[in-house]
Amino acid sequence: MSGGQQQRVALARALATSPGLLLLDEPLSALDAIVRVHLRNEIRSLQRKLGVTTIMVTHDQEEALSVADRIVVMNHGVVEQVGTPMQVYREPASAFVADFVGKVNRLRAVSEGDHWYRVGNKRLQCPPGADLGCRAGADVALYLRPEDRVVDGLRDDDPLRCAGTVRHIEFLGGNCLAEVAVDGIPDQSMHLQFSLNQLDEFNVRAGGTVHFALRTDRLRVFPAAAA
Repeated sequence: MSGGQQQRVALARALATSPGLLLLDEPLSALDAIVRVHLRNEIRSLQRKLGVTTIMVTHDQEEALSVADRIVVMNHGVVEQVGTPMQVYREPASAFVADFVGKVNRLRAVSEGDHWYRVGNKRLQCPPGADLGCRAGADVALYLRPEDRVVDGLRDDDPLRCAGTVRHIEFLGGNCLAEVAVDGIPDQSMHLQFSLNQLDEFNVRAGGTVHFALRTDRLRVFPAAAA
C-alpha cells in the first residue's frame, strides 16, 4: 500500500472503537504534497462528521491553520499562545509566534513613545493593544505580513506611501513574493505579496519600482530582545 493508503487504514482502525479522544502525531509528514493535502481534508471532514475531539501534532504551519479549530503554539515545551487560526496568525502573542506561523516581515525600529515607531525615515503608529507600550528610545521589532500592504488607489500625500526596487520575485503559483528594497529604510528589505494578476497589473518585475502603502492597522510590535 502507498503511504496515503496506510494512513487511511490506520485512521479507520483508530476510529473503529469510537474513541472519545483521537491523538494524531504528525500523520501527514511522510506523504507527498498532493496526497498530504487530500488526506488532511479527509481528516478534517471525518472529524466534523463524527465530532470526536482530535489533538493533532504538526510542525507544518499551513496544515495547522487549515485543519484546526484551536491552535496551541509551543516553544521548547512552553505554551506561547492558544487561539483560533485567525487569532494566532493575525494577533501573535510573542515574537516567536509571529516568526513561526506564516511568512512575516521583521523590521528593526526605535520606539518614540505613545505607540509611535521610527524605522529609517518612516514613522509608523501601531493600533492599541498591538505593542507592549515600549518606552521611548527602546529598540523594537516591527512585524507585518507580506499581504499587509495597499497597492491600488494610493494617494500622493499618504504618509504611509512607500516606493522601492524589486530585487527578486519568488513564484508560488497563484501568489508571488517580491523582495523589495524600500526607499528610506536602508539595509532592511521587505517581502510583499502579489497575486499573479497583480504582477501584470502593477508591472511588478525584478529591477523595477513598486509603489505601495503599509497597513499599520496590522502592525505588531515586540521588544528587540524577544525577536
